[in-house]
Amino acid sequence: MINFSIYMPGRLDIGLMSRPSGDLGQQAVRGVVSLGLREGGMKLVAFAGNIALFRLLTPADFGVIVPIAFLAGLVKQFADLGLQPSLIQRGTEPNSQDLRAVFTGQLGLVIIGGLLLFLGGPLVVDSILNAAIDPWMTRVFALSIFLSAFRVVPAALLERHLQFGRLATADILGSFCYFSLGIGFAIGAAGVWSLVIAHVGASIISTLAVVVARPWWPIPTMRLKVLRSHVNFGAKFQGSRIALTIKDSLVPLFAPRAFGASATGLLSWANRVSSQPLVMTQLVARVSLPAFSRIQDNPEQVRRGAELTLKWNAIVTLPAFAALIAFGPEVATLIYGDQWLPAVPALYILVLNSVLVPINGLITPILIAIGKTRVVLTVAVVWAIGAWVLAVGLMTAGVGFLSVPIALAASQAAATMVLIPIGRREFELRVVRRMVRPFVAAVLAGVFGRFVLLPLLTDAVLLVQGCLVVAAVYAGVLYVIDRRALQVELGALRRRDGMGASS
Repeated sequence: MINFSIYMPGRLDIGLMSRPSGDLGQQAVRGVVSLGLREGGMKLVAFAGNIALFRLLTPADFGVIVPIAFLAGLVKQFADLGLQPSLIQRGTEPNSQDLRAVFTGQLGLVIIGGLLLFLGGPLVVDSILNAAIDPWMTRVFALSIFLSAFRVVPAALLERHLQFGRLATADILGSFCYFSLGIGFAIGAAGVWSLVIAHVGASIISTLAVVVARPWWPIPTMRLKVLRSHVNFGAKFQGSRIALTIKDSLVPLFAPRAFGASATGLLSWANRVSSQPLVMTQLVARVSLPAFSRIQDNPEQVRRGAELTLKWNAIVTLPAFAALIAFGPEVATLIYGDQWLPAVPALYILVLNSVLVPINGLITPILIAIGKTRVVLTVAVVWAIGAWVLAVGLMTAGVGFLSVPIALAASQAAATMVLIPIGRREFELRVVRRMVRPFVAAVLAGVFGRFVLLPLLTDAVLLVQGCLVVAAVYAGVLYVIDRRALQVELGALRRRDGMGASS
């Protein structure tokens, strides 16, 4: 449902730069387009693959794998220290000593983290789930952590030079591996083990693909003094990522202990479905750090790029959210199966949470790119604490497993109210005036879908067609109410493309 030929915020924000930045702009364009075309197409395959997995496995199966996978990811983040982003963000090109020092530091950290997961992970998972789980389900995840050290430098060099096509290829290979292994073993009645094998296999294949895409000989070094500058930036960056990960850990850590594996599986489904429209947000956020880092000394370019990125991100994500709000129960029963119907209330709340992700998820990498890591870290820590406190309070009040999505959505809204003024202060960001019309168009399209189209949608095929109609109504309404601005922005894009082609 997403038109990648229209949504190219990298083109829009970089395209408005001064002429000397033209080469960088074209690289950003190619980065977003490569990611969009390759990973966007892969998301369609992933959509079908997820449907198969959700139909083959039970909510309890997903409820078991969620805390295991999350714990492995958290250990990997603690073993990172933001060394990869530090290579991307710095203004000067890193030399061979920088690269070797970062690799050596990363290797030492992942060895420690992998051993901790291998030895202590099973006990932690059993405590979270309040049940005895096969310890090898957790231990095999340690393998992917050990291998992650060899990905850091090649991935950083690819991102720094905006070579996202190669990274997208690695992600695609990992996704194919995940669904091939997961569906194959699920059909073979492997249960939770099918998800364990899929996760670990995909991580290994993706890492190997990155290493092949950007060959770099991993030679350790004893000269680690240069790590100080990387750690100074990376620790703050990674601290904010870890804080936000802890905020999001309400599903994999809090829910299993508080509400059980089945409820956790339902929340995981709702969280995954509600985040499906954010594919382009994830791609643009990935490009934003290296792209905005290169123009961090020009606040006017940062402002223009940020505003247009936010607006066009909203333009392509909001119709999908409108369709989810309009057809939530039908999406659950007709596409995924009746066993997921109890998660629909959580889905609605998490859609409201996801609607705000494009704002917060794009302002934060831009702030990091211009060097405001301390600000982002402070916001992230307060955000995480607020989400957990609210979830515990709601659970104590008897709200049930909806405590988790409510806490996530409320804390997301609070973060938005904090980040928008920070963006206005740091680079004069104006969000409301850019995004109000896309939001109005989405509301009208959603109302049309719910009250006009819904009675006609009696099977999965008609449901998909109904979603497309909602998107078409959204596009028509948006064109009517924002025609002049759209024409100006698209006209500027076409002119810039013409200049780039003639140069």
